[in-house]
Amino acid sequence: MAQLRHPISGAMYTLVEGGLVEVDNNGLKGLFDAEGRHHSGELTHADPHMLVWLAGPQLPADDPKAQKGQRNWAED
Repeated sequence: MAQLRHPISGAMYTLVEGGLVEVDNNGLKGLFDAEGRHHSGELTHADPHMLVWLAGPQLPADDPKAQKGQRNWAED
């Protein structure tokens, strides 16, 4: 299960089933999709960058650019 803590607010962003992200900010929780649409919960807003980072399109694991965060700009 992928999780990220927001560096400023401290909210915990957790990828859950169905490609949604659960955001827990000081006990208030909300469920969002990668595009920032609120699905349920008391918390109705979230950082769109964190949402797309967790639930947005991902590079395939076998893509060389996905390895260790390396990118060879000369190949592009």
